[in-house]
Amino acid sequence: MFENSQNSENRRIHFSELNKFMPLNDKIIWAKKKIKEFFIWAEENKYEEITVSFSGGKDSTILFHLVNEVHKEIKSEIYLIPAYAVEITFPSTLKFIKDTCQKYQEENEYIKELLIKPPKMPWNQILDEKGYPIFSKQTSVLFNRIKNSKSKSGLTNWVFNIESTIYFKLNKEKLFLLDDEMLKFPEIPVEYQDYFPKNTLSGSYTFSEKCCTYVKGGLKKDNRPSFIGTMADESAMRKKSWVDSGCNVFNNKKPMSRPLSIWNEKDVWKYIKQEKLEINEAYNFDHNLDWDKQDLRFKRLGCISCPFGSAVENRKIQVLKRNNKEVSRYELMNRYEKLYDYLPKLYKFHIINTGMYKVIIDMGIKIECDDKYQALYDIRWNQIGEWYKEENFRTNLLRVMCQIENHNNYKKWDRYKAWEYTLEDFNKALNNYKIVGQTNKTEITKIRSMIKKEYIKNNPSSSI
Repeated sequence: MFENSQNSENRRIHFSELNKFMPLNDKIIWAKKKIKEFFIWAEENKYEEITVSFSGGKDSTILFHLVNEVHKEIKSEIYLIPAYAVEITFPSTLKFIKDTCQKYQEENEYIKELLIKPPKMPWNQILDEKGYPIFSKQTSVLFNRIKNSKSKSGLTNWVFNIESTIYFKLNKEKLFLLDDEMLKFPEIPVEYQDYFPKNTLSGSYTFSEKCCTYVKGGLKKDNRPSFIGTMADESAMRKKSWVDSGCNVFNNKKPMSRPLSIWNEKDVWKYIKQEKLEINEAYNFDHNLDWDKQDLRFKRLGCISCPFGSAVENRKIQVLKRNNKEVSRYELMNRYEKLYDYLPKLYKFHIINTGMYKVIIDMGIKIECDDKYQALYDIRWNQIGEWYKEENFRTNLLRVMCQIENHNNYKKWDRYKAWEYTLEDFNKALNNYKIVGQTNKTEITKIRSMIKKEYIKNNPSSSI
């Protein structure tokens, strides 16, 4: 009986127990069982090939190792195709991927040539045309949808907690990012202007979660069954996917097996040490040390400049610094400081030259080893501080709401009518953020008029 027949409610209830307390040896047995089930299913359904997602990171390295072991144990006749969707990553990654695949191919005739899928478009073009990722995939989606609201949906009400039944609202600390005017960076001292490319300082920037789709999306159109090395505790979305479907997904346009779903990071490092697996040198893993004594340069690889999770990571580092806890050197450095320390030229290209530094600054992350970045950080956060001052915040909040409601008029969406917040909506929002005093029709009309004039000035061809 395959896992998909299990009750998703049971998976939800027992996830924490499985993830945190199941011994590693039992998890290995579990993973191999899921892999075996997937092989059997694929053979019964006449598949001749299965792809193995291999990014050169620690998780996919373990995945490849386990899949290969099970393949030999059950003497499967299915061919394995290691597949790599090219990321914005370290020079050591592609070399490690090619070397590892060559080693497996020399030892096993059923492993085919490495399949490499390049990004759909260059990284700079993705950021310029689609937008920048920020905080997390969920937050990027939220920002993008709010700024492109086609109707007065529950989404826009969530942001300002207008609907009393809505349980979610956007954190006050992130509200400034909804202000069109605040997405334009302040001028910086002349001595720093050569460091930051002019094209990244001029104009504003937008948000999008679609970078992964365009960078790693090349494999999504490959509908062959695939093994994937994701773990459910890495994000809320991955956990939900496992709770809904389990490790093996058969009833899907793209069948997949995620045998590491209930593993955690400690399991991964233990397994690498236990099996003496070679891993990407970017990690700085020392096989002579116990898994919990490592001074890891990076705990995760993937795209070099990806900001997802970096704000949470940064908060943990600040706690360690405040507590004066004795930890290794790298544990007190965020991912961007590590990149600056490890590969400064790559840091300059991917963080500074692409404009990604703006997103990192706006997430409140310092890069203390980069003086020029820190100078701009201080200037920017003085600007943000002014935005939140009591005498400014009230007007800024109302302006953001007017920008959002009028975005529909600017875009001329087909099939959608123009919409506006009511006076009651504005006052509910003010009350929600504990702003004293209510607004009135005269004030709102004035703000709307100013926004419209500014838009026409910047878009002279507009007919609104």
